[in-house]
Order: sequence, then C-alpha cells, then structure tokens
Amino acid sequence: MKKIIYLFWIAGFTFFMSSCEGDLASLVNEQGLTEEIVNLVPDSILNEMESMGMPIYGGENPPNIENSYLASPFVLKASNRESDQIGHTYSDYYVKFYNQDNSKLSISMNYLNGPESGTGMGSYIVGDDNKFSVFVEVNAEADDGSKAKMVHVISGEWTAEGIKNLYFANFMLDNYGNTTGYWIENGDGRVIYDSDGFSPVTDSFKSIKMPGVKSVGAK
Repeated sequence: MKKIIYLFWIAGFTFFMSSCEGDLASLVNEQGLTEEIVNLVPDSILNEMESMGMPIYGGENPPNIENSYLASPFVLKASNRESDQIGHTYSDYYVKFYNQDNSKLSISMNYLNGPESGTGMGSYIVGDDNKFSVFVEVNAEADDGSKAKMVHVISGEWTAEGIKNLYFANFMLDNYGNTTGYWIENGDGRVIYDSDGFSPVTDSFKSIKMPGVKSVGAK
C-alpha cells in the first residue's frame, strides 16, 4: 500500500513540475515574444520594422537595464516615408527604464527627444543574456501642446556602462488629427540607430532643443 501511495506521489510531483515548466515556457511564443507584445505590435508592423533593419531580440531572460541612457548621434537607417532622408541626424534620444519585473517581462519607460517627450502606457521587455528588446505604447506630447500615441521599440546589448548598438523603431498609431501639423501620419514609421555604436548611462535627463533638428515623431 505504501508503495502505491509513493508511486502516486511521484506521478503527482512530476505532473506539478511539468505544469510549472509549461507555465514558464508560455511567457513567450516561438518568436520569443510575449502575448502583450503580440497584441501591441501586429505582425504587419513587426515584419515592416524588421525589413527596415530593426533587430528584435526575443527570449524570457533579458538583462536588467534599469537606468537612463543617451543615444547620440541618432541617425535614420530606414523609413516608410518618402520625404525622409536616410542618414538624417535626429535630436539626441534620452530614455529612462525603471520598474523592470522579469517575472512578468514588464518595464516602465520615459523618453525625451528635442521638443518631444513621452511616457510608456504599457512597456514590455524580452531578451536573452545581455541582448534585449523593449516594446512600448507611448503617450507623447510636443512643446506645441499636441499629443500622439506611438509604438517605440528599443533593442541593444546591455553593459554596465551603457547600451551597445542601440536601435530604435517608431511607428505612429494615432496622431489625434494632427491639428498642429507636428506629427508624422498614422502608420508612418522609422528605424533610427545610435551611429557611434554606444549609448552611455547618463545622469542628465534634459533634452536640448536645436533649431532645424527633427525629433523622432515629427514630420
């Protein structure tokens, strides 16, 4: 009788452990992305980003990237806007990551970029080893008071001193009618990268507004 009970206990424990492993594995799909990311960024936009040269690092073991970083010179790699000029340098991009929770693969972010700033409404992180990708639905506002909702994706390789090979994608979800004419059109997107290959940790979080220099969400 004891032997039968023992066998049942072993079977139950094995089932429990398998269930736990299944729960962990279900955090990301075969692409290494969470369900929240898939809901935020449709395949059509994700495929367009990647076709424009945006690297995506999936996985459920991202590094802890909590800190503030400066991406500069911030140079256009690709765009779906005919009027954009590849190689154009945009305003320095300041980004702050905080509240990272790897048990939920979630994170918070704020950004500053010339006359433009924003806060993540829903922010998610994936990756493996030191490589990561952050997907953010952003509420943004320009100095003229106009607002927009965008998707930002930031990818790179974390180090203690900063982020190597930072790439950034920005796609407009809703410019709310673009009454001031500041924002790009709905569906417009860009891939921009830190052209010197390194975005250092920074104590400063104050964007410099330079005449004639575009921001990531601006026409």
